[in-house]
Amino acid sequence: MNTIDTAVNELKKKRAAARGMTLIEIMVVLVILGLIASAIGYNVFNQLGEAQKKTATLDLTAISNGVDLFHVETGQWPDSLTQLVPKFVKEVHKDPWGSDYVYVRNGDGYEIYSYGKDKAQGGGDDITVHGGESAAGQH
Repeated sequence: MNTIDTAVNELKKKRAAARGMTLIEIMVVLVILGLIASAIGYNVFNQLGEAQKKTATLDLTAISNGVDLFHVETGQWPDSLTQLVPKFVKEVHKDPWGSDYVYVRNGDGYEIYSYGKDKAQGGGDDITVHGGESAAGQH
C-alpha cells in the first residue's frame, strides 16, 4: 500500500504543477478583452459625434437669437457675427470641429452655418439655421 500511496502523491504533485494557463488560453482571453474594448470604443465615438452635432445646433440657435435681438434693437441685420459680441452674444467661438461659424445675409433674413465634420460646404453634414423675415414663411 505504501507504494500506491507514493505513486498517487506523485501524480497529484505533477497535476498541481501543470495547472497554469497555456499560451493559447491567454491569447483567447486577450482576444475576448479586445473585442469588448472595441465594442465599447465604437459606441463612445458614435456618441461623441452625436454630442458634437447637438452642440453645434445649440450654438447656432444661440447665435441666431443674438442676430434677431440685434435686428430688433437696431432695425438692421449685422454685417458679421463680431457685431453681436458682447451685448447680444457672450462670445462667438468655433464649432465643435474647430471651424468658424459662417453668417450670410440674404435679403430679409440670414443663414448661419457649421460645415460639420468635413469642414466643407455640402457633403450632407452641414448644420444650418435660417432666420429673419425670409425664414418666417418657411415654418
